[in-house]
Amino acid sequence: MDIIKSFKVFQLVIEQESFSRAADQLNLVPSAVSRQISELENWLGIRLINRTTRSLHLTGEGSEYLAKMSSILGLVDELKCTRGDLAQLTGKLTLSAPMMLGQFILPNAISAFKNEHANVQVSLSLLNRKVDLVEEGYDLALRVGNLADSNLIARKLGTMSFVTVASPEYLRKHGTPLVPRELHLQNCLINTALSSSGRWEYTVEGNAKKVKVNGDIESNESLALLSLAKAGQGIVFLPELYVQKDLARGALVEILRDYRPAPLPINLLYTSNRLISPLLKTFIDFIIEHFAEINLQPEWIQAKL
Repeated sequence: MDIIKSFKVFQLVIEQESFSRAADQLNLVPSAVSRQISELENWLGIRLINRTTRSLHLTGEGSEYLAKMSSILGLVDELKCTRGDLAQLTGKLTLSAPMMLGQFILPNAISAFKNEHANVQVSLSLLNRKVDLVEEGYDLALRVGNLADSNLIARKLGTMSFVTVASPEYLRKHGTPLVPRELHLQNCLINTALSSSGRWEYTVEGNAKKVKVNGDIESNESLALLSLAKAGQGIVFLPELYVQKDLARGALVEILRDYRPAPLPINLLYTSNRLISPLLKTFIDFIIEHFAEINLQPEWIQAKL
């Protein structure tokens, strides 16, 4: 059995969600594709796909093995690349990131990477949750916040600062909180994408302290909350890079500046170095260098919008 060919057939069947469509692309009869999958399952000693007359579904083991096989196929494809041929990299990168990074920073980084490596495909998923890189088939994930212990490799890219802002009109009508505990008297716009959406963290007397907040508007989308804040609907807690332009032109006012929380780390996560392909290594090095160059300065980000 040609194991690499079997991996590719399995991958194509899942991509096409059909034995017959995969067979058409391979110029084979469906029975030959089905036999190839059966031989692969026998070789592994597990069932990869549950088949019915109308549909097919990955088993739990099938999902895990699909991610592993994709990594192996990526390595095989990249073996054709020598160190001097990295500009000719091909393949696909799958990347997960929270909205707050994907809306502002990553499009510029991906665009710059694509300018150097035009034959690479990039799939970016913006998800305000932690993904399982192996189970869900991601090559990389970016996360904002302190990390729990895991078997993943983590590379720190920088930090992200959060600020508390409101429109001048709102503050004229409702007053300006002078200390964090006064926020309970205000209408706060709640970002449900944050893990502690109803509790905002501040630095009080040198210590991190979470303050409970309430409000009559909530959303999982930071740009929507930003627009609502500018419209005078309440106070919002957002990454500084979201609001720098509006602060500069007076559409928003920062409050509680003396109580700003400590910046949160931004980390790039990926699985064991053992399975890193030249494509993945090149992208990791590129992202690390890109973040180092911009240093996440709000002025730089806003200039690119």
